Amino acid sequence: MLRVVRTLFAAPLLLGQGGGSLGEGLQITHGVASGDVTDHSAVIWSRADGPAELMVEIDTDPAYPSPRRLRSGNSAESDFTAHVLLEGLQPVTRYFYRVRFQDASGASSPGLEGTFRTAPARQDHVDAVSLIVGGDVGGQGYCRERDGGYRVFETMGDLAPDFFIANGDMIYADYDCPLEGPEGRENVPGGFPRIDAPEVDWTDRARVQELYWEYWRYDRGDHHFQEFLGRTPVYVQWDDHEVINDFGAGWRFWPHHPDRDGFPNLVEAGRQALFDYNPIRRNPEEPGRIYRSFRWGKDMELFLIDARSYRDLNDRPDAVSLPKTLLGREQLEWLEEGLVTSDATWKIVSSDVPLSVPTGSSPQTFGRDGWANGTANDFSARTGFENELLELLLSLDGANLKNLVFLVTDVHCPVSIRYDVDLNGDGDRLLFHEFISGPLVAGKLPAVPSLDPTLRPVILFGEGDVFNFGYYRLEKRPDGKVYFLADVRDETGGVRPGSSVELEPGAKH
Repeated sequence: MLRVVRTLFAAPLLLGQGGGSLGEGLQITHGVASGDVTDHSAVIWSRADGPAELMVEIDTDPAYPSPRRLRSGNSAESDFTAHVLLEGLQPVTRYFYRVRFQDASGASSPGLEGTFRTAPARQDHVDAVSLIVGGDVGGQGYCRERDGGYRVFETMGDLAPDFFIANGDMIYADYDCPLEGPEGRENVPGGFPRIDAPEVDWTDRARVQELYWEYWRYDRGDHHFQEFLGRTPVYVQWDDHEVINDFGAGWRFWPHHPDRDGFPNLVEAGRQALFDYNPIRRNPEEPGRIYRSFRWGKDMELFLIDARSYRDLNDRPDAVSLPKTLLGREQLEWLEEGLVTSDATWKIVSSDVPLSVPTGSSPQTFGRDGWANGTANDFSARTGFENELLELLLSLDGANLKNLVFLVTDVHCPVSIRYDVDLNGDGDRLLFHEFISGPLVAGKLPAVPSLDPTLRPVILFGEGDVFNFGYYRLEKRPDGKVYFLADVRDETGGVRPGSSVELEPGAKH
Protein backbone atom coordinates (compact mmCIF):
# COMPACT_ATOMS: atom_id res chain seq x y z
CA MET A 1 0.00 0.00 0.00
CA LEU A 2 1.48 3.33 -1.06
CA ARG A 3 1.74 6.06 1.52
CA VAL A 4 0.78 9.19 -0.38
CA VAL A 5 -0.10 12.71 0.67
CA ARG A 6 -3.70 12.98 -0.55
CA THR A 7 -3.66 16.51 -1.89
CA LEU A 8 -5.10 16.97 -5.37
CA PHE A 9 -2.45 19.50 -6.33
CA ALA A 10 1.11 20.22 -5.34
CA ALA A 11 1.15 21.96 -2.00
CA PRO A 12 2.90 25.33 -1.80
CA LEU A 13 6.61 24.88 -1.07
CA LEU A 14 8.71 27.70 0.35
CA LEU A 15 11.71 27.14 -1.86
CA GLY A 16 14.96 28.99 -2.14
CA GLN A 17 16.97 29.44 -5.29
CA GLY A 18 18.17 25.84 -5.32
CA GLY A 19 14.72 24.30 -4.95
CA GLY A 20 15.35 22.64 -1.60
CA SER A 21 12.48 21.58 0.67
CA LEU A 22 11.44 22.12 4.26
CA GLY A 23 11.12 18.48 5.28
CA GLU A 24 13.74 15.91 6.19
CA GLY A 25 14.59 12.93 4.00
CA LEU A 26 13.85 12.50 0.33
CA GLN A 27 11.55 15.23 -1.00
CA ILE A 28 9.71 16.27 -4.16
CA THR A 29 11.01 19.77 -4.72
CA HIS A 30 9.09 21.34 -7.60
CA GLY A 31 5.65 19.78 -7.81
CA VAL A 32 4.36 17.67 -10.69
CA ALA A 33 3.41 18.33 -14.29
CA SER A 34 1.84 16.62 -17.28
CA GLY A 35 2.47 17.47 -20.90
CA ASP A 36 2.43 16.57 -24.59
CA VAL A 37 -1.03 15.09 -24.06
CA THR A 38 -2.64 13.24 -26.97
CA ASP A 39 -5.78 11.13 -27.23
CA HIS A 40 -3.83 8.12 -25.97
CA SER A 41 -0.67 9.33 -24.18
CA ALA A 42 0.89 11.88 -21.84
CA VAL A 43 4.21 12.61 -20.13
CA ILE A 44 4.42 12.97 -16.34
CA TRP A 45 7.25 15.02 -14.79
CA SER A 46 8.62 15.63 -11.31
CA ARG A 47 11.88 16.29 -9.47
CA ALA A 48 13.43 15.01 -6.24
CA ASP A 49 16.25 16.49 -4.17
CA GLY A 50 18.54 13.53 -4.79
CA PRO A 51 19.00 10.31 -6.79
CA ALA A 52 15.83 8.22 -6.72
CA GLU A 53 13.23 6.46 -8.82
CA LEU A 54 10.04 8.23 -9.83
CA MET A 55 6.98 6.09 -9.03
CA VAL A 56 3.74 7.04 -10.83
CA GLU A 57 0.22 5.70 -10.31
CA ILE A 58 -2.60 6.69 -12.65
CA ASP A 59 -6.35 6.06 -12.59
CA THR A 60 -9.60 7.53 -13.87
CA ASP A 61 -10.93 7.50 -10.30
CA PRO A 62 -9.34 9.91 -7.78
CA ALA A 63 -9.63 7.15 -5.15
CA TYR A 64 -7.24 5.01 -7.29
CA PRO A 65 -9.13 1.71 -6.93
CA SER A 66 -7.15 0.02 -9.75
CA PRO A 67 -4.18 2.18 -10.70
CA ARG A 68 -1.59 1.52 -13.39
CA ARG A 69 1.95 1.83 -12.06
CA LEU A 70 5.04 3.06 -13.90
CA ARG A 71 8.49 4.15 -12.84
CA SER A 72 11.56 5.97 -14.14
CA GLY A 73 14.90 6.84 -12.62
CA ASN A 74 16.52 10.25 -12.22
CA SER A 75 20.18 11.24 -11.92
CA ALA A 76 22.47 14.17 -11.34
CA GLU A 77 22.85 14.42 -15.15
CA SER A 78 19.19 15.53 -15.34
CA ASP A 79 19.34 17.61 -12.12
CA PHE A 80 17.29 14.83 -10.47
CA THR A 81 14.28 15.44 -12.71
CA ALA A 82 12.43 12.44 -14.12
CA HIS A 83 9.81 11.71 -16.78
CA VAL A 84 7.36 8.87 -17.31
CA LEU A 85 5.54 8.26 -20.59
CA LEU A 86 1.95 7.05 -20.20
CA GLU A 87 0.46 5.22 -23.18
CA GLY A 88 -2.72 3.28 -23.88
CA LEU A 89 -4.96 6.02 -22.46
CA GLN A 90 -8.56 6.66 -23.51
CA PRO A 91 -9.64 9.80 -25.42
CA VAL A 92 -11.50 12.64 -23.66
CA THR A 93 -10.90 11.11 -20.26
CA ARG A 94 -10.00 12.75 -16.96
CA TYR A 95 -7.00 11.02 -15.39
CA PHE A 96 -5.62 11.41 -11.90
CA TYR A 97 -2.01 10.61 -11.09
CA ARG A 98 0.08 10.52 -7.94
CA VAL A 99 3.83 10.43 -7.70
CA ARG A 100 6.52 9.76 -5.15
CA PHE A 101 10.24 9.07 -5.28
CA GLN A 102 12.06 6.13 -3.72
CA ASP A 103 15.81 6.04 -3.19
CA ALA A 104 18.19 3.08 -3.19
CA SER A 105 17.67 2.49 0.52
CA GLY A 106 13.93 2.10 0.04
CA ALA A 107 13.10 5.45 1.64
CA SER A 108 10.22 7.27 -0.03
CA SER A 109 9.30 10.90 -0.41
CA PRO A 110 5.86 12.20 0.50
CA GLY A 111 3.59 12.04 -2.53
CA LEU A 112 1.88 14.61 -4.69
CA GLU A 113 -1.05 14.38 -7.07
CA GLY A 114 -2.07 15.91 -10.38
CA THR A 115 -4.68 15.59 -13.07
CA PHE A 116 -5.17 16.05 -16.82
CA ARG A 117 -7.71 15.31 -19.53
CA THR A 118 -6.74 13.52 -22.73
CA ALA A 119 -7.50 14.97 -26.15
CA PRO A 120 -10.43 13.83 -28.26
CA ALA A 121 -9.78 11.17 -30.89
CA ARG A 122 -8.91 12.52 -34.33
CA GLN A 123 -12.32 11.81 -35.84
CA ASP A 124 -14.42 13.10 -32.92
CA HIS A 125 -16.07 16.48 -32.43
CA VAL A 126 -16.28 18.07 -28.99
CA ASP A 127 -18.55 20.87 -27.90
CA ALA A 128 -15.76 22.97 -26.38
CA VAL A 129 -11.99 23.17 -25.97
CA SER A 130 -10.18 25.90 -24.04
CA LEU A 131 -6.51 26.82 -23.96
CA ILE A 132 -4.26 29.49 -22.53
CA VAL A 133 -1.14 30.81 -24.23
CA GLY A 134 1.56 32.60 -22.28
CA GLY A 135 5.23 33.41 -22.25
CA ASP A 136 7.82 35.80 -20.82
CA VAL A 137 8.32 34.88 -17.16
CA GLY A 138 10.90 36.42 -14.84
CA GLY A 139 12.43 38.95 -17.22
CA GLN A 140 13.68 42.51 -16.85
CA GLY A 141 13.68 42.23 -13.06
CA TYR A 142 10.02 41.13 -12.76
CA CYS A 143 10.62 37.95 -10.78
CA ARG A 144 8.74 36.05 -8.06
CA GLU A 145 7.18 38.60 -5.73
CA ARG A 146 8.22 38.09 -2.14
CA ASP A 147 4.62 38.24 -0.86
CA GLY A 148 2.71 36.81 -3.80
CA GLY A 149 4.93 34.91 -6.20
CA TYR A 150 3.75 34.50 -9.78
CA ARG A 151 0.09 35.04 -8.99
CA VAL A 152 -0.94 35.13 -12.65
CA PHE A 153 -0.75 31.32 -12.68
CA GLU A 154 -3.47 31.17 -10.03
CA THR A 155 -5.62 33.40 -12.23
CA MET A 156 -4.98 31.18 -15.22
CA GLY A 157 -5.80 28.07 -13.22
CA ASP A 158 -9.17 29.49 -12.20
CA LEU A 159 -10.23 29.31 -15.86
CA ALA A 160 -9.59 25.52 -15.87
CA PRO A 161 -8.25 25.37 -19.44
CA ASP A 162 -7.84 22.04 -21.19
CA PHE A 163 -4.18 22.88 -21.75
CA PHE A 164 -1.53 25.59 -21.59
CA ILE A 165 0.95 26.52 -24.31
CA ALA A 166 4.21 27.75 -22.79
CA ASN A 167 5.15 29.69 -25.91
CA GLY A 168 8.71 30.64 -24.92
CA ASP A 169 10.89 32.76 -22.63
CA MET A 170 9.66 30.78 -19.64
CA ILE A 171 12.97 31.68 -18.02
CA TYR A 172 15.24 34.68 -18.61
CA ALA A 173 18.72 33.28 -18.30
CA ASP A 174 20.20 36.60 -19.41
CA TYR A 175 18.56 38.62 -16.62
CA ASP A 176 19.11 38.26 -12.90
CA CYS A 177 16.47 38.42 -10.16
CA PRO A 178 17.45 41.10 -7.63
CA LEU A 179 15.61 41.82 -4.39
CA GLU A 180 14.54 45.23 -5.70
CA GLY A 181 12.58 44.98 -8.94
CA PRO A 182 10.88 47.60 -11.14
CA GLU A 183 7.90 49.65 -9.94
CA GLY A 184 8.81 49.04 -6.30
CA ARG A 185 8.47 45.29 -6.74
CA GLU A 186 10.14 43.22 -4.00
CA ASN A 187 11.35 39.92 -5.41
CA VAL A 188 12.45 36.62 -3.97
CA PRO A 189 16.11 37.15 -4.90
CA GLY A 190 17.61 34.64 -7.29
CA GLY A 191 21.17 34.78 -6.04
CA PHE A 192 22.62 33.61 -9.36
CA PRO A 193 24.36 35.60 -12.13
CA ARG A 194 22.95 36.16 -15.57
CA ILE A 195 24.38 33.86 -18.22
CA ASP A 196 26.08 36.76 -20.03
CA ALA A 197 27.77 38.10 -16.89
CA PRO A 198 31.54 38.53 -17.38
CA GLU A 199 32.33 36.20 -14.49
CA VAL A 200 30.47 33.26 -16.09
CA ASP A 201 32.99 31.13 -17.97
CA TRP A 202 31.18 29.81 -21.05
CA THR A 203 33.88 27.21 -21.63
CA ASP A 204 33.02 25.61 -18.26
CA ARG A 205 30.25 23.29 -19.48
CA ALA A 206 29.33 22.04 -16.00
CA ARG A 207 28.97 25.56 -14.57
CA VAL A 208 26.93 26.70 -17.55
CA GLN A 209 24.58 23.71 -17.16
CA GLU A 210 24.16 24.35 -13.45
CA LEU A 211 23.27 27.98 -14.10
CA TYR A 212 20.47 27.10 -16.53
CA TRP A 213 19.12 24.59 -14.02
CA GLU A 214 19.19 27.29 -11.36
CA TYR A 215 16.95 29.51 -13.46
CA TRP A 216 14.45 26.71 -14.04
CA ARG A 217 14.49 25.78 -10.35
CA TYR A 218 13.81 29.38 -9.44
CA ASP A 219 10.80 29.86 -11.71
CA ARG A 220 9.38 26.39 -11.08
CA GLY A 221 9.82 26.94 -7.34
CA ASP A 222 6.79 29.24 -7.37
CA HIS A 223 3.83 27.52 -5.70
CA HIS A 224 1.24 29.15 -8.00
CA PHE A 225 3.11 27.81 -11.01
CA GLN A 226 3.35 24.35 -9.43
CA GLU A 227 -0.37 24.20 -8.65
CA PHE A 228 -1.25 25.34 -12.16
CA LEU A 229 0.92 22.65 -13.78
CA GLY A 230 -0.50 20.06 -11.39
CA ARG A 231 -3.92 20.44 -12.96
CA THR A 232 -3.20 21.80 -16.44
CA PRO A 233 -1.28 19.84 -19.09
CA VAL A 234 1.31 21.88 -20.96
CA TYR A 235 2.88 22.03 -24.41
CA VAL A 236 6.30 23.65 -24.21
CA GLN A 237 8.46 25.39 -26.81
CA TRP A 238 11.38 27.76 -26.44
CA ASP A 239 12.39 31.21 -27.58
CA ASP A 240 15.63 33.09 -27.06
CA HIS A 241 15.83 33.74 -23.32
CA GLU A 242 15.90 30.03 -22.52
CA VAL A 243 19.47 30.43 -23.81
CA ILE A 244 20.46 34.06 -24.51
CA ASN A 245 18.96 37.06 -26.26
CA ASP A 246 18.32 36.79 -30.03
CA PHE A 247 20.36 33.60 -30.47
CA GLY A 248 20.45 30.93 -33.16
CA ALA A 249 21.31 27.40 -32.12
CA GLY A 250 23.52 26.65 -35.12
CA TRP A 251 25.67 29.76 -34.83
CA ARG A 252 29.34 29.44 -33.87
CA PHE A 253 29.26 32.60 -31.74
CA TRP A 254 26.91 35.12 -30.12
CA PRO A 255 26.98 38.30 -32.24
CA HIS A 256 26.74 40.59 -29.21
CA HIS A 257 30.14 39.22 -28.06
CA PRO A 258 31.63 37.42 -31.08
CA ASP A 259 35.04 36.93 -29.47
CA ARG A 260 33.69 35.19 -26.36
CA ASP A 261 34.47 31.46 -26.46
CA GLY A 262 32.02 28.73 -25.46
CA PHE A 263 28.74 29.88 -27.05
CA PRO A 264 27.85 26.34 -28.28
CA ASN A 265 27.91 25.23 -24.62
CA LEU A 266 25.12 27.68 -23.89
CA VAL A 267 22.93 26.22 -26.62
CA GLU A 268 23.58 22.64 -25.57
CA ALA A 269 23.02 23.32 -21.87
CA GLY A 270 19.97 25.52 -22.44
CA ARG A 271 18.33 22.86 -24.61
CA GLN A 272 19.09 20.15 -22.06
CA ALA A 273 17.61 22.23 -19.24
CA LEU A 274 14.47 22.83 -21.31
CA PHE A 275 13.94 19.08 -21.70
CA ASP A 276 14.99 18.31 -18.12
CA TYR A 277 12.45 20.69 -16.58
CA ASN A 278 9.44 20.13 -18.82
CA PRO A 279 7.15 17.19 -19.67
CA ILE A 280 8.16 16.94 -23.32
CA ARG A 281 8.07 13.66 -25.22
CA ARG A 282 11.40 13.13 -26.96
CA ASN A 283 11.37 12.46 -30.69
CA PRO A 284 13.07 9.06 -31.01
CA GLU A 285 14.79 9.98 -34.28
CA GLU A 286 15.81 13.51 -33.24
CA PRO A 287 15.85 13.71 -29.41
CA GLY A 288 16.60 17.45 -29.33
CA ARG A 289 13.76 18.36 -31.70
CA ILE A 290 11.28 20.89 -30.34
CA TYR A 291 8.81 21.39 -33.22
CA ARG A 292 5.91 18.95 -33.20
CA SER A 293 2.13 18.77 -33.68
CA PHE A 294 -0.89 17.57 -31.73
CA ARG A 295 -4.45 16.78 -32.73
CA TRP A 296 -7.41 17.77 -30.55
CA GLY A 297 -10.26 15.93 -32.25
CA LYS A 298 -11.86 16.80 -35.54
CA ASP A 299 -11.74 20.53 -34.96
CA MET A 300 -8.19 21.47 -33.92
CA GLU A 301 -4.65 20.66 -34.98
CA LEU A 302 -1.87 22.40 -33.07
CA PHE A 303 1.57 23.03 -34.59
CA LEU A 304 4.38 24.10 -32.24
CA ILE A 305 7.29 25.54 -34.21
CA ASP A 306 10.92 26.27 -33.35
CA ALA A 307 12.38 29.52 -34.67
CA ARG A 308 15.71 29.13 -32.84
CA SER A 309 17.32 25.83 -33.79
CA TYR A 310 17.76 26.19 -37.55
CA ARG A 311 17.93 29.92 -38.33
CA ASP A 312 20.49 31.81 -40.37
CA LEU A 313 22.42 34.66 -38.79
CA ASN A 314 20.15 37.61 -38.04
CA ASP A 315 22.41 40.15 -39.75
CA ARG A 316 22.48 38.29 -43.07
CA PRO A 317 20.51 40.20 -45.74
CA ASP A 318 17.33 38.54 -47.01
CA ALA A 319 16.75 38.37 -50.76
CA VAL A 320 14.29 36.68 -53.10
CA SER A 321 17.20 35.07 -54.94
CA LEU A 322 18.79 33.84 -51.70
CA PRO A 323 16.18 33.85 -48.93
CA LYS A 324 17.17 33.48 -45.30
CA THR A 325 15.71 30.65 -43.27
CA LEU A 326 14.17 30.99 -39.84
CA LEU A 327 12.75 27.48 -39.61
CA GLY A 328 15.18 25.47 -41.73
CA ARG A 329 14.05 23.67 -44.88
CA GLU A 330 12.97 20.44 -43.14
CA GLN A 331 10.80 22.19 -40.56
CA LEU A 332 9.34 24.57 -43.16
CA GLU A 333 8.29 21.64 -45.36
CA TRP A 334 6.90 19.82 -42.31
CA LEU A 335 4.79 22.85 -41.38
CA GLU A 336 3.61 23.52 -44.92
CA GLU A 337 2.63 19.90 -45.53
CA GLY A 338 1.00 19.59 -42.13
CA LEU A 339 -1.16 22.66 -42.62
CA VAL A 340 -2.14 21.87 -46.21
CA THR A 341 -3.07 18.24 -45.52
CA SER A 342 -4.77 18.81 -42.16
CA ASP A 343 -8.50 18.10 -42.15
CA ALA A 344 -8.99 19.81 -38.79
CA THR A 345 -11.49 22.66 -38.77
CA TRP A 346 -8.98 25.02 -37.15
CA LYS A 347 -5.25 24.98 -37.85
CA ILE A 348 -3.37 26.60 -34.95
CA VAL A 349 0.31 27.54 -35.23
CA SER A 350 2.06 28.45 -31.99
CA SER A 351 4.98 30.60 -33.13
CA ASP A 352 7.79 31.81 -30.88
CA VAL A 353 8.30 34.93 -33.04
CA PRO A 354 5.67 37.32 -34.47
CA LEU A 355 4.75 37.74 -38.13
CA SER A 356 4.52 41.51 -38.57
CA VAL A 357 6.03 43.04 -35.44
CA PRO A 358 9.68 43.86 -36.18
CA THR A 359 11.84 42.47 -33.36
CA GLY A 360 15.48 42.32 -32.38
CA SER A 361 17.84 44.00 -29.95
CA SER A 362 19.78 46.82 -31.69
CA PRO A 363 18.62 45.62 -35.12
CA GLN A 364 20.58 48.38 -36.86
CA THR A 365 23.68 46.48 -35.71
CA PHE A 366 22.61 42.86 -35.28
CA GLY A 367 19.70 42.54 -37.72
CA ARG A 368 16.10 41.53 -37.20
CA ASP A 369 15.21 38.60 -34.96
CA GLY A 370 11.88 37.63 -36.54
CA TRP A 371 10.12 37.41 -39.89
CA ALA A 372 9.33 41.11 -40.27
CA ASN A 373 11.80 43.52 -41.85
CA GLY A 374 10.36 46.68 -40.35
CA THR A 375 10.64 50.09 -41.98
CA ALA A 376 13.67 51.61 -40.29
CA ASN A 377 15.95 53.66 -42.51
CA ASP A 378 18.95 51.38 -42.03
CA PHE A 379 20.15 47.92 -43.01
CA SER A 380 17.80 46.20 -40.53
CA ALA A 381 14.98 46.65 -43.09
CA ARG A 382 16.73 44.04 -45.25
CA THR A 383 17.42 41.51 -42.50
CA GLY A 384 14.06 40.01 -41.57
CA PHE A 385 13.16 36.48 -42.64
CA GLU A 386 10.30 37.78 -44.75
CA ASN A 387 10.85 35.77 -47.91
CA GLU A 388 10.53 32.49 -46.04
CA LEU A 389 7.25 33.63 -44.51
CA LEU A 390 5.98 34.70 -47.92
CA GLU A 391 6.96 31.31 -49.34
CA LEU A 392 4.93 29.55 -46.65
CA LEU A 393 1.91 31.80 -47.04
CA LEU A 394 2.02 31.57 -50.84
CA SER A 395 1.76 27.80 -50.55
CA LEU A 396 -1.15 28.08 -48.12
CA ASP A 397 -2.88 30.60 -50.40
CA GLY A 398 -2.48 28.22 -53.33
CA ALA A 399 -4.03 25.42 -51.27
CA ASN A 400 -7.00 27.69 -50.34
CA LEU A 401 -6.34 27.03 -46.66
CA LYS A 402 -9.14 28.06 -44.32
CA ASN A 403 -9.31 28.79 -40.60
CA LEU A 404 -5.63 29.49 -39.89
CA VAL A 405 -4.59 31.13 -36.62
CA PHE A 406 -1.12 32.03 -35.32
CA LEU A 407 -0.66 32.30 -31.53
CA VAL A 408 2.39 34.28 -30.39
CA THR A 409 3.98 35.91 -27.34
CA ASP A 410 7.49 37.51 -27.41
CA VAL A 411 6.37 41.11 -28.08
CA HIS A 412 5.58 42.05 -24.43
CA CYS A 413 2.21 43.58 -25.25
CA PRO A 414 -1.01 42.09 -26.62
CA VAL A 415 -1.89 42.71 -30.28
CA SER A 416 -4.61 40.99 -32.32
CA ILE A 417 -4.14 41.18 -36.09
CA ARG A 418 -6.17 40.21 -39.15
CA TYR A 419 -4.57 39.40 -42.51
CA ASP A 420 -6.39 39.24 -45.87
CA VAL A 421 -4.01 38.69 -48.80
CA ASP A 422 -3.99 37.25 -52.31
CA LEU A 423 -0.36 36.31 -52.75
CA ASN A 424 -0.80 34.23 -55.92
CA GLY A 425 -3.20 36.67 -57.60
CA ASP A 426 -5.91 34.08 -58.29
CA GLY A 427 -8.67 36.12 -56.68
CA ASP A 428 -9.11 33.64 -53.82
CA ARG A 429 -7.80 35.39 -50.76
CA LEU A 430 -5.96 33.89 -47.78
CA LEU A 431 -7.58 35.10 -44.57
CA PHE A 432 -5.87 34.38 -41.25
CA HIS A 433 -5.27 35.89 -37.82
CA GLU A 434 -2.40 36.43 -35.43
CA PHE A 435 -3.07 36.76 -31.70
CA ILE A 436 -0.13 38.06 -29.67
CA SER A 437 -0.26 38.02 -25.87
CA GLY A 438 2.05 38.55 -22.92
CA PRO A 439 4.07 39.19 -20.95
CA LEU A 440 2.95 36.98 -18.09
CA VAL A 441 5.52 38.47 -15.70
CA ALA A 442 8.29 40.42 -17.44
CA GLY A 443 8.99 43.86 -18.81
CA LYS A 444 5.89 45.48 -20.36
CA LEU A 445 6.05 47.32 -23.67
CA PRO A 446 4.48 50.74 -23.05
CA ALA A 447 2.60 50.91 -26.37
CA VAL A 448 1.72 48.83 -29.42
CA PRO A 449 4.68 48.80 -31.82
CA SER A 450 4.50 49.78 -35.48
CA LEU A 451 3.86 46.85 -37.79
CA ASP A 452 5.64 45.86 -40.97
CA PRO A 453 3.25 46.70 -43.86
CA THR A 454 4.16 43.81 -46.20
CA LEU A 455 1.15 41.62 -45.35
CA ARG A 456 -1.17 44.61 -44.84
CA PRO A 457 -1.94 43.77 -41.22
CA VAL A 458 -5.07 45.21 -39.64
CA ILE A 459 -4.94 45.68 -35.87
CA LEU A 460 -8.14 44.51 -34.20
CA PHE A 461 -6.88 45.19 -30.67
CA GLY A 462 -3.71 46.39 -29.03
CA GLU A 463 -2.67 47.65 -25.63
CA GLY A 464 0.54 48.49 -23.84
CA ASP A 465 1.73 48.38 -20.24
CA VAL A 466 -0.20 45.33 -19.01
CA PHE A 467 0.64 41.83 -17.75
CA ASN A 468 -1.62 39.48 -19.68
CA PHE A 469 -2.25 36.12 -21.33
CA GLY A 470 -4.28 34.84 -24.27
CA TYR A 471 -7.42 32.82 -23.57
CA TYR A 472 -8.81 30.89 -26.55
CA ARG A 473 -11.76 28.56 -27.03
CA LEU A 474 -13.36 26.37 -29.63
CA GLU A 475 -17.12 26.42 -29.20
CA LYS A 476 -19.74 24.46 -31.08
CA ARG A 477 -22.84 26.57 -31.71
CA PRO A 478 -26.45 25.56 -32.51
CA ASP A 479 -25.72 26.08 -36.23
CA GLY A 480 -23.36 23.09 -35.98
CA LYS A 481 -20.25 25.18 -36.64
CA VAL A 482 -17.24 25.30 -34.35
CA TYR A 483 -16.21 28.90 -33.67
CA PHE A 484 -12.84 30.21 -32.50
CA LEU A 485 -13.05 32.72 -29.64
CA ALA A 486 -10.16 34.83 -28.42
CA ASP A 487 -9.63 37.42 -25.74
CA VAL A 488 -6.84 38.93 -23.68
CA ARG A 489 -6.97 38.52 -19.90
CA ASP A 490 -4.99 40.57 -17.41
CA GLU A 491 -3.33 39.21 -14.29
CA THR A 492 -6.61 39.47 -12.34
CA GLY A 493 -8.50 37.47 -14.98
CA GLY A 494 -10.34 40.48 -16.36
CA VAL A 495 -11.04 40.63 -20.09
CA ARG A 496 -9.26 43.62 -21.57
CA PRO A 497 -11.91 45.89 -23.13
CA GLY A 498 -12.11 45.49 -26.89
CA SER A 499 -9.95 42.36 -26.98
CA SER A 500 -12.66 39.78 -27.68
CA VAL A 501 -12.68 38.34 -31.19
CA GLU A 502 -15.07 35.72 -32.57
CA LEU A 503 -14.16 33.83 -35.75
CA GLU A 504 -16.68 31.80 -37.73
CA PRO A 505 -15.16 28.86 -39.65
CA GLY A 506 -14.91 29.54 -43.36
CA ALA A 507 -16.25 33.10 -43.03
CA LYS A 508 -14.75 36.25 -44.53
CA HIS A 509 -14.18 38.04 -41.25
